[in-house]
Amino acid sequence: MTSRADLQEAMAARLSETIRQAGLTPSELAKLADTTKQQIYKLEKGHVRLRDEWARKLAPHLGVKPEWLLFLDGDMEPPAHREVSSGSVPPEYVPIATLDIRAGAGGGGIINGAFLASPRYFESGFVAHELRAAPEDLCLVEIEGQSMEPLLSHGDTVIVDRRKVNISMEGIFVLFDGDGVVCKWVEIDREKEVPTLKIRSENQRFQPYDVLAENCQILGRVVWLSRRL
Repeated sequence: MTSRADLQEAMAARLSETIRQAGLTPSELAKLADTTKQQIYKLEKGHVRLRDEWARKLAPHLGVKPEWLLFLDGDMEPPAHREVSSGSVPPEYVPIATLDIRAGAGGGGIINGAFLASPRYFESGFVAHELRAAPEDLCLVEIEGQSMEPLLSHGDTVIVDRRKVNISMEGIFVLFDGDGVVCKWVEIDREKEVPTLKIRSENQRFQPYDVLAENCQILGRVVWLSRRL
């Protein structure tokens, strides 16, 4: 049986190796995660246990799942890391994690262990002032399918604000609708006795449908769009 001390030592070693493979120095990781170099050092050496809070704070910057850092997913091999060399990220940029699935706007894709994966970097001023958010509030999702055309097209990338899950007003949300992850117009059907969501597409060829609210998980509201020309 693995002791608590052995597990803490193993997690520390895994964190240290993951930082190295991500091409970051402890100082760079500390800046990205809004902490101190001393704290990263303590976690790397096992002087402080890598608990869930720290794993979730550090993982998006390292291109791994928090569960992998915590030895919770049973996988002993690290996922493929993004290629970021030491010092390659300008200090005025911040990471926004990507959702490791596509938003199936034309039919949906089944969620299978969805998690936030390696980030892309945006100007900190844009995130703070234009989106009025912190990097950890956001995630990137790639659109799949034609049901939101012409507003959103296949291959578009959207930023989702994960704080904005209130659907009292209609908006475009990324959500799990019980079958898969979709990007749709969503609003509450106030005429139903049981809480129900009305989900519709921008493209009129796709029929609207209703889903019980209890079967859905709202991931957040779409707040920004990027499109390749």
